[in-house]
Amino acid sequence: MTVNITYFVSLFRVEVKTALLLLPFVFILAITVPYFTTYQVLAQSPTQSNEQSFASSFQGIVDEIRLLDQDYQAQVKKWQGGELSNETMASVTDTYLPRFQELANRTNDLQTPTGYENVTNLYVKSLESELESNTHFRNYLLTGNTTENQASQQSLSDAFKYEMESFKAFKSASNPTNN
Repeated sequence: MTVNITYFVSLFRVEVKTALLLLPFVFILAITVPYFTTYQVLAQSPTQSNEQSFASSFQGIVDEIRLLDQDYQAQVKKWQGGELSNETMASVTDTYLPRFQELANRTNDLQTPTGYENVTNLYVKSLESELESNTHFRNYLLTGNTTENQASQQSLSDAFKYEMESFKAFKSASNPTNN
């Protein structure tokens, strides 16, 4: 078997000529692609980073609220089961109110990225409604006034509604193309 060296050399020369012609374009690409890629990453990173930081902080507050709610509801069940008197349950409620207020304040203080303002506004409304509900419930426990109990239930219903709207706003802001 013989190998035609001239054939391979001619192929190589064509490739070298083509490569030499393409070299300026490759050089331009080598300089501009990293620049634009870096620019694009720098342009997107702060926004993405802010959104990720916000999402993480917001999720942390939501998790804390859920734990606080579960703990408080365990106390309510004790009261419903007759383990706690009205006065004791009112006192327990008094200890929870500042904790709910602190989480509402932390939600208000979040560094909310553009497009997510409704998320925090609605969630703060939810927490404020829950605070109102607990305050009305406390008043009901101490006075027996059924109007306070009804107001408590209405405020709790409002809290749930605002919370769901907040989560919907979060989903919408996180996926603006899927609206």
